[in-house]
Amino acid sequence: MSVATPVRPASSRPEAVQVQLGGRWIAGQALAQRSGEVLVSHHGHLVWVDQHSVRKP
Repeated sequence: MSVATPVRPASSRPEAVQVQLGGRWIAGQALAQRSGEVLVSHHGHLVWVDQHSVRKP
């Protein structure tokens, strides 16, 4: 199994974003990107989401 390496360097700061989940937009921080997905942190929980479900506030 290959592991995708995030595009954003580790030294970059998180970016404020909104993520659509269940028809609602919630606040989070984008930490990294890979193959059409964005790693988002929300209250310490990390999840990879489709980039089409992420927008800037």
